[in-house]
Amino acid sequence: MVGLADCNNFFVSCERTLNPALENRPVVVLSNNDGCVVARSNEAKRAGIKMGQPAFQIKDRIQSGEIIALSGNHLLYREISLKVHDIFRRYAPMTLDYSVDEAFLLMDGIPDSQLRSIGEAIAANCWDELHIPVTIGFAPSKTLAKIVSESCKKRGKRVGVLLKAEVARPVMEKMSISDLWGIGRRLSKRLYSLGVYTIADFADRELGWIRATLGINGERSWRELHGEQCIELSHVQADLQDSVSESRTFPEDVDDYDYIRARIAIYASDCCRKLRTMGGECRLIGVMLQTNRFHTERGYARPEGSCRFEEPTSDTVYIANAAISILDRIFIPDIPFKRAGVWLGEIVPARSVVPSLFDSREEILEKQTRNHLMKAIDSINLGPGMPILKLASQITQGHPGHNDGYSSSFQSPKK
Repeated sequence: MVGLADCNNFFVSCERTLNPALENRPVVVLSNNDGCVVARSNEAKRAGIKMGQPAFQIKDRIQSGEIIALSGNHLLYREISLKVHDIFRRYAPMTLDYSVDEAFLLMDGIPDSQLRSIGEAIAANCWDELHIPVTIGFAPSKTLAKIVSESCKKRGKRVGVLLKAEVARPVMEKMSISDLWGIGRRLSKRLYSLGVYTIADFADRELGWIRATLGINGERSWRELHGEQCIELSHVQADLQDSVSESRTFPEDVDDYDYIRARIAIYASDCCRKLRTMGGECRLIGVMLQTNRFHTERGYARPEGSCRFEEPTSDTVYIANAAISILDRIFIPDIPFKRAGVWLGEIVPARSVVPSLFDSREEILEKQTRNHLMKAIDSINLGPGMPILKLASQITQGHPGHNDGYSSSFQSPKK
């Protein structure tokens, strides 16, 4: 049997450990630079706040006190996460730390009759020692354990045990196919067109149809729903961060778009290098600009924007292009900026990401080639000093008073 231990509304729960007055209040935690909502309390969910919703859309509700908004305190979250995972390891023969707030519990050798009491003990210890609510689902496979855990959350239960896959059918009938592990919005739309609307619809299809239509990844998901363990996550590392960011202050106020675009590309590249070093991929990217607070005669502006990727990625070219696209949306001509930054969020272990079920062989090979390219670049750039290999978008005319090794006079290189 496999368990999935999931901390409920983790960032909000961490904030409540510092400030108990936040209990039973609609609370949201904002992303780096306070751009969008990355965590919500149950009260905030009932108030209609959406995950990833831009902060400016709920600004009035925050100012009125209806919604409490907090800037992310990721050092706190990381510290509590390590303690939570230590509690998980007290009770399970082996754990796989899937994310900052989730872990799979491999219960080999533990009698099924003891699973519920073990789950209750884990949840009780997490609450008593850290004041972090945890939901745990046990099932014959990781995918089913996720389904059980989600079902328990909706029903307000701390622990759920599913001994046989077929017992999960009533739950799967109520869950959209988009809720299935490894299926995102893009794939959900494709499956809708094929008449697959719920997880139960997916499980009811013949294995031959799944294999012919969706390939090996679809077959693995199908087998997991039928109680067969197919998805391996032994490579998952415990040092995965929940976000990475890079922001810097310019030596002087700058209104040159090309210069700022090069800075954004540089910051995105630095974030990607950190991302790959920790073995992660991201689903979310944000960009922010900020004017000089001390030049009040010009007014103060802090435009920012974000976007989500259809699939998690750590590709520098892809992420840098997305960052520049966001910059194009938020850049204000003739306004001098003093600071800029890029952040990456919703980070997941790179090799645990389930590839698209509909990728062709050529698309899969292209992704593998690009991954090898990124590793080669990281290897070449390893060491002190400035990176040897850079994106073309990272190079621009040098700006007065600034020299970080990325500027160029665009002279032709000597043979």
